[in-house]
Amino acid sequence: MMSLHKKTGLFWGTVLLLGSNIFVKGLGFFYRVVLVRLLGVEGVGLVEMVSPVFSFLLVLGGCGIQTSLSQIVAAKQGSESHIYFRTALMILAISSTLLTAAAYFAAPWLVRQFAPDERILFCLQLILPAIIIICLASAFRGLFQGLKYVGAIGMSQNVEQITRVAVGIWLIGQMAVLALPEKVGAVSLATVCGEGIGFLYLLYVYFRGRKEYFLAPSRNHSFSFKAARELLALGLPLTASRLVSTGIMMLQAILIPLCLKLGGWDIRAATEIYGRFAGVALALLHLPGVFTSALSVSVLPAVAESMTYDITGRRLMRQRINDSLQAASSFTLLGMLLLFLFASPLCTLLFDNPPAAVILRILTIGGIFLYLQVTLISVLQGLGEVKILLVNNIICGVVLISGILLLTPLPSLGISGAAIAVDISWLCGFCLNLYGVYRKAKIKLDWSNIALKPAAAALIVLLFYYSQQFFSPSLIENQNMTTMLWQGIMVIAVYLLSLILSGGLIKIRRQK
Repeated sequence: MMSLHKKTGLFWGTVLLLGSNIFVKGLGFFYRVVLVRLLGVEGVGLVEMVSPVFSFLLVLGGCGIQTSLSQIVAAKQGSESHIYFRTALMILAISSTLLTAAAYFAAPWLVRQFAPDERILFCLQLILPAIIIICLASAFRGLFQGLKYVGAIGMSQNVEQITRVAVGIWLIGQMAVLALPEKVGAVSLATVCGEGIGFLYLLYVYFRGRKEYFLAPSRNHSFSFKAARELLALGLPLTASRLVSTGIMMLQAILIPLCLKLGGWDIRAATEIYGRFAGVALALLHLPGVFTSALSVSVLPAVAESMTYDITGRRLMRQRINDSLQAASSFTLLGMLLLFLFASPLCTLLFDNPPAAVILRILTIGGIFLYLQVTLISVLQGLGEVKILLVNNIICGVVLISGILLLTPLPSLGISGAAIAVDISWLCGFCLNLYGVYRKAKIKLDWSNIALKPAAAALIVLLFYYSQQFFSPSLIENQNMTTMLWQGIMVIAVYLLSLILSGGLIKIRRQK
């Protein structure tokens, strides 16, 4: 069996998934650039209106099984793991199939009643089969994650993304003469193909290595009601929390174009502006997520596992939580700095959309709280506090929707008002989840390494960068791709050097 299927600890599991996520996100970002160029921001706006609806249905069909399965498998680490896996697979097969069928037949009515742009119907119906594929694949990912075989998860993401990008670009090229909704539908077909190939890879890994790595299944293949109750007891509260999150994103995709219409824009212009917001600015903002998404996959089972130790568990938990927050803050703050400083050339040179730079700069202000919030969510999931996440998500959702309704219709703000509302909701989510971790874990956080040293390094970077504007204004004003790359390398070097000198760079620990 290949080495990528070996067990990994928190740090090396994160590094392994980080490498995969860099590839996946990089390829996905390239795909997004191509989509903006081929479909325009109006076409990408249609894609972004479908994505939250699809995510909502996906969470509903998944029942939170992947996370609950990984948590149970990480805690038990015994022959029972395969019973839980088998039961999870049956639950997901039933729930996803029923949901997909219901969504397909209900889609025309729902789009007519609620969608800001009815052209999304074709794209939505084409992507629905991916729900069944992703839900079934999530059972395998939950098993692999709980057993710490994260290499298989990372490789499946690579295979999926390569297929999605290749098929998507080819299909859009073939449909170049068709209307915009049909060309947007090619993106949905590419998603289905990518998810299907990724699922086939997970099946290959499982059947090839189940005896050696994944606990050979018992002869009893019956459905376990006891396992189902435990999986759903953990998964359903988490599903409720995620439904709130994806429901909020769905409302955001509906309300922002409608609020822009109230501010005086027609529907096509509102769709284009929303595409600029979600398809360009948010796409760039999510690039630093390659690290936090990899970290979150490793943090959840690591925290859950530390709770099973009697004596060393509390010390190990404190170490793992502090390390994960320090790593998240250090690396994502650097990402936000780069995006803030180079927002204009990135939006212009990559997407040919200079107006998106203003939106991106506003979003980077709250971006660090988004990524710290993601890490804290994984910690709370590892601690089993899914009810806290549900309450926090509801509060943040109310804040976000209120901000969008109040700020976006204002002619003086427009889409910038929506970006401000998003920033406020991220800050709110960070504060609430941080309080939840404090209350549950009752540990002392190392704020010197988590916040003070990265902030000092960021301040040094800003002084270094803007001093160039004083001595050589042309370096800032006339940025091309080469100039931006060299300046980006210098910013990264100054930031990392400042962290190293202050002792703020996270230490590599031996596997526990």
